[in-house]
Amino acid sequence: MRFSDCNYLILLTCLFLGGCVAPALQGDIDVLDRKIRRQGKEVKIVRQQQAELEARLDVLQGQLQRLTGTVEESKHYSQRASDDVISISEGLTSQVGKYERELNQLHEEIRTIKTLLGMKVTPRKLESDVGNRGTLEQATTTSLPPAENLVKVAGSPDPEELYNGAYSKLSEGDFKASREEFKKFLQLFPQTEYSDNAQFWIGESYYREKRYEEAIIEFEEVIKKYPQGNKVPDAQLKQAFSFIALDDTNSAKLLLGKIIKQYPDSDQAAIAQAKIKSLK
Repeated sequence: MRFSDCNYLILLTCLFLGGCVAPALQGDIDVLDRKIRRQGKEVKIVRQQQAELEARLDVLQGQLQRLTGTVEESKHYSQRASDDVISISEGLTSQVGKYERELNQLHEEIRTIKTLLGMKVTPRKLESDVGNRGTLEQATTTSLPPAENLVKVAGSPDPEELYNGAYSKLSEGDFKASREEFKKFLQLFPQTEYSDNAQFWIGESYYREKRYEEAIIEFEEVIKKYPQGNKVPDAQLKQAFSFIALDDTNSAKLLLGKIIKQYPDSDQAAIAQAKIKSLK
């Protein structure tokens, strides 16, 4: 066989085989093409859903931001309102405490003035007792100046004149001269109804001079020498005030508590209760 004949046979063989294989390959290609088109549609749908979800997420994030801003703003105004209320409450409490202390001081000064003038000291109502007892029934303390009906002793100065003279000097602010005359009165008349008062005014004279240590000692003499006298609670009260002036509030509180316990329905106990409150 010639070479050209061989080439011809090979060509025929290839044409024959190509005609058999082409239909099978074409079918596979069609299947793949359909799959690709279907997957493309699915991808398009997924992308569309994704875009919708992203848009929805943006909306939700915007709403969340607005809500967060509203909550923070509410918290801010709530905190400001709370701070304002606390500030106002603290301010009012401070003012009330200040006014109570000033009122108690005025009561004390009025009571002292009345005592010095020999006037009857009327009880006053305490705020702390309003809810429990309504009013505080208190016994009044009689200070007994000026002296009256003192028995004269032959050869001695007139006791009434001596006592009243000493008291007048105390009222005028001549404390040293007042003390000397009250001491003289006590030397001559140590056990009269006015003796405890005389001893008390000696302590009071030191107190008014702001000589508080000496005042405490003299008030203690009232308590020791005249334990049954009506000036004992007054002396204890003035001792407490003296300790307060010396910045010894612990000793003052002990004495004030003692007055309240020993003389619960007295005017001195009412003053002691008010003073303890002001020390807290």
